[in-house]
Amino acid sequence: MSPTASARAGPAAQLRLGALALAAAALPGARAAAPIQTLTDPLARCLDGTLSAFYVEPAAAPANRTRFVIYLEGGGECASAASCAKATTSVLGSSKYFPATKTFDEGVMFASGLSSNPFAGYTRVYVPYCSQDLHSGLRTSVSPATFGYYFSGHLVFRAVLDALTRDSGLGAATEVVLTGASAGGIGAWINANYLVGRVPPSARVTVAPVAGMYFFAYPYAGVNHTGSELVDFREAAWPGNVALWGSFLDPACAAGLGARAYACMLSNYSFPYQRAAAFVVESQTDQVQLEAHDWLPGPDHQDAPERAYMAAWKANMTVALGPVGGFFNPACYIHTAFSSTSPLIGGVNYLQAFAAWYAGGAVRLADTCGLTCNPSCPH
Repeated sequence: MSPTASARAGPAAQLRLGALALAAAALPGARAAAPIQTLTDPLARCLDGTLSAFYVEPAAAPANRTRFVIYLEGGGECASAASCAKATTSVLGSSKYFPATKTFDEGVMFASGLSSNPFAGYTRVYVPYCSQDLHSGLRTSVSPATFGYYFSGHLVFRAVLDALTRDSGLGAATEVVLTGASAGGIGAWINANYLVGRVPPSARVTVAPVAGMYFFAYPYAGVNHTGSELVDFREAAWPGNVALWGSFLDPACAAGLGARAYACMLSNYSFPYQRAAAFVVESQTDQVQLEAHDWLPGPDHQDAPERAYMAAWKANMTVALGPVGGFFNPACYIHTAFSSTSPLIGGVNYLQAFAAWYAGGAVRLADTCGLTCNPSCPH
């Protein structure tokens, strides 16, 4: 354990880490790049109307062919004509820019080349993000109200599951891990219950978002405050966001929240209705949430008022993680910058922590040293 960082974890978790690393070392290394698979469902569209696509690395070993890891790509969101138009000039809004092949590397959770990765042999699925609606949209046509763009993220996810069921054995799945980073992490929460309903009742379904634990924004209004760089996440803005995107809302959550059903878009409110087990990878002070949604100035301007706001934000995140089954929560000022080498809590990285929890450990790793004090934080 680092002298400047401490962690909470059950003893079972600590005992399992070494065994998991040894087991993973015997798994195959990186496989060949996966070719693009364009979706055939006419409703599965990117912002600009092009058909979306996905990538699959099939499991090599027969024992793993019923085990899946599905990754939802991140990349912000759009809620204005200008920001959506900008997205259509890249992979974030059009499949015209998707690469012909995808190599699953360390930039994607559960990378094949990591010796500590017990999930490397699973069938792994990469879902690009070209809908800019947090993987939630149900739009099947365009109109002036949508700026002439499609918001079809949930329809894309549905079409990917259809293709996996038809061609890759998802209908016989025994384990499915749904993950994603940033907007993809938010999308994983939004779509987890839908996934549960698409696989056999006996299948183990887990949602494991990276930097996807979000709540309503309550922006910093003190000295040096900035403004929102991304879509407005204050509660008053969410009904409009949901209306624009035509967002899929989990029926159980929507029924439970009633007039505030729009809050089902964010995990802090949807979590009580989740049917999948959850493991969260989230910084105690998430840089993108704080700067792009909460108006906090950058790291060069963190004087006493800003630090006080960060401390309150961290406290709120601690409360939000309270009911979650397992988590990796370092004292870092980062967003998705989690890797095999940093940050570490007690010498353990995020993937090792998740693997130990997945194997049955009581893993709730969180620094208790203060604000941004973990010495292994990436810079």
